[in-house]
Amino acid sequence: MEQKIETKKGAISTLILVLIVLVILVGVWYWWSRKTVPPQPTPPSTKEDSTLTINQELEGIDIGNLDKEFQEIDQDLNSL
Repeated sequence: MEQKIETKKGAISTLILVLIVLVILVGVWYWWSRKTVPPQPTPPSTKEDSTLTINQELEGIDIGNLDKEFQEIDQDLNSL
């Protein structure tokens, strides 16, 4: 009778040990798979970078009346 009880205890402890090892292995596998996931690419820019778009943006910049300013500088230089 005692031998059967000892056999059951040995089988139960072996089963518990196997379950613990399986849980550890699954945890390590999950951690490793999350760690090695490649980074996601960034979404493409919604703004178009074509030559036409860039030229339109450059033409839209207000730089004032440069011709008038250069005429004033020319007059000052000529008066020297």
